[in-house]
Amino acid sequence: MSDFDKEKERQRLREKYERDEQKRDSTQRMSELLLKGATMTNKHCPQCGDPLFRYNGQEFCPSCQAEGQQASAADADAASAAEEVATEVVSDGKSTAPRPVERSEHAESETPAQTAEGSASAPPQQGRTQQPGQQSGQQPTQRQRTGDASLSAARESLVETLTWAANEAAKTDDPHRAKEYLAAAREAAKALAALDR
Repeated sequence: MSDFDKEKERQRLREKYERDEQKRDSTQRMSELLLKGATMTNKHCPQCGDPLFRYNGQEFCPSCQAEGQQASAADADAASAAEEVATEVVSDGKSTAPRPVERSEHAESETPAQTAEGSASAPPQQGRTQQPGQQSGQQPTQRQRTGDASLSAARESLVETLTWAANEAAKTDDPHRAKEYLAAAREAAKALAALDR
């Protein structure tokens, strides 16, 4: 037992914790992208091995571009698109002016579970309780139809991601990788449940 070096063991544990923290950050970024409507492709990044995502026709790796401008531009585009859809879907029925949905920088940096419960559940819930034809007898606008199409596309993407992650978890022999796939599947399931509310 005299060969045991406490400082060396602490250093090893610190390094392990840092690696785990990087993995958690990567998983959280991927979950947030899925919640914003990005699609996980069946391709992997040649540099880091993480799955590639597609958003607005552009494929990118969220891990390699985490500090890059394209990832932040995709986040900004997703946030503005979500705000636009929420603004069009949410209305009080008496007034013709839509109520904008406020989003803060802090809300986008929350954990995926909080984001799924907090931001994804409120606006769609209100939008579904009122049918498009009930708004003062008006026909649904093009933006409302686009919002419904966006929700359908998001649902389809989440189902596809959930299926993919579950299949990958079943196929892999690496328990750590399986755990990551199952975490991604769980986040997709939470987002899907929030979309159903």
